[in-house]
Amino acid sequence: MDCLALARRLANSSRRSLEVCDCTLLSGGIDTSFIALTHPSPRRVTAITVDLGGDDARYAEIVAKRLGMSHIILRPTREEFLEALAATTQIIGSIDPVEVAADAVHVISIRQASRMGCRCLATGDGGDELFLGYSFLFGRSREELRRWISEMAREAWLPTIYIAERLGVKAVAPLYSGEAKRISMEAPIECLIRERAGSVYGKYMLRLYIDGRGLEEVAWRPKRPVTSGSGSLRLLSSLASGIDLDPPQGLDFDPPSRLHLFLASLLARQATLPARCSDSGIACPVCGRCMNRRGYCRFCGAVKTASGAVMHYSDELVAQE
Repeated sequence: MDCLALARRLANSSRRSLEVCDCTLLSGGIDTSFIALTHPSPRRVTAITVDLGGDDARYAEIVAKRLGMSHIILRPTREEFLEALAATTQIIGSIDPVEVAADAVHVISIRQASRMGCRCLATGDGGDELFLGYSFLFGRSREELRRWISEMAREAWLPTIYIAERLGVKAVAPLYSGEAKRISMEAPIECLIRERAGSVYGKYMLRLYIDGRGLEEVAWRPKRPVTSGSGSLRLLSSLASGIDLDPPQGLDFDPPSRLHLFLASLLARQATLPARCSDSGIACPVCGRCMNRRGYCRFCGAVKTASGAVMHYSDELVAQE
């Protein structure tokens, strides 16, 4: 099957869903760049980028300039980012450092869209899930990848859609539409994951489309999660390291990192921490809250593998970012 033909079919589907959107999130990554390129009227769209010291803004500027989009780059102060972190912990009910660092960027962007009165905000949610953007998927068998896509098509966490709804902003995710799901399930694995020039790339067909639109530098940029691309996780670590912390009242577990303790303190100032899980069979071994059916704890971010091992984010991993 022609991978580029599939990408064009996806682009047509995206274009139809974006007709009323006058704003778009633009990280300069594959998903948001693809969305920007498929908008039917890009010169009437305002792109929103958050720059906290990463390299996303450089790629986003390339895309916005190529399309003639109005482009707003937000550079929050440390105090503004701290406030966004606190709001994020309450909105999503989590102290998972990676999730909160990523979603704080979305909170900042969506608040800007709200201030601007955007009628509709386009997001790239669903691209990694349906089109195999995560590097941890690259070594899996075809059968495992097919199961992954099928499971993600049934249910996936779409953070910007959830946050936008909470903040009263209409948002759409063209890469998680019904047609996008059908295309991802029809696409050969080679159109989703493929080696090129010695490197393995996810979302291969989306990259081909972006390359074909004259944005080669963007198309073949390495995968960078929003936490590193924006610089949010490093800034979160910097904020947490500069404050003396005591466990907040009601904290009934030993936080696995300073970042967890820092975020728990922010959340406790605004809301009561969620209760421990009443079902011992699915209780998180780190924080005691309920894990989902995939063995993930949305509160602290711990993951229980099929072998029973428990993994969680640590301060040492942040230092490697």
